[in-house]
Amino acid sequence: MKVPPTLSVVLRNLFKSPATNAFPKSEPVPIPEGFRGKLVYHVDKCIGCKLCMNVCPAGVFEYVPEIKKVTLWLGRCVFCQQCVDVCPVNALEMSGEFLLATYDKYDDNLRWLKNEEIEEMIAQKSGKTKKYRIIAEKCKGCTLCARNCPQNAIEGAPRVVHKINPEKCIGCGICATICKFSAIEEYEE
Repeated sequence: MKVPPTLSVVLRNLFKSPATNAFPKSEPVPIPEGFRGKLVYHVDKCIGCKLCMNVCPAGVFEYVPEIKKVTLWLGRCVFCQQCVDVCPVNALEMSGEFLLATYDKYDDNLRWLKNEEIEEMIAQKSGKTKKYRIIAEKCKGCTLCARNCPQNAIEGAPRVVHKINPEKCIGCGICATICKFSAIEEYEE
């Protein structure tokens, strides 16, 4: 008599050890290199360029215009790492932390920049903000700054002196760092 294929699989697996880790009863398995765990946000590095908001497929980021920073809802994160890859100042990184399970989707462990912290930052913020302007004598109209501005605040045609729209400029400074002719200077408003 032939044993049915399903029964042979059941009998074989009956005497094998489990394929899964019995965590939390045992130690967790070591995380592999390149593991994408909890998102870490370095608020002090953030320049408010909103590039992370543009690439995030899950709507994790929310812009706070009063402090020119973003706040994060990690409960929505799908750990794709697109925000980390696009951040020009490395204000975001993936950690090795993976113990994020909770019954409360508003848990403090899943939120960066809570309302109290935002209010405190607004109170501490001085009235001056960084802005940038183009020095007409140095600008060659190479369009490098305009192509790299995350807010599209720089206007101008090739080989023509460019202009920065102060209404759109958020003071991130990306334009000044990439200008090959040192034609962009910082000033305070």
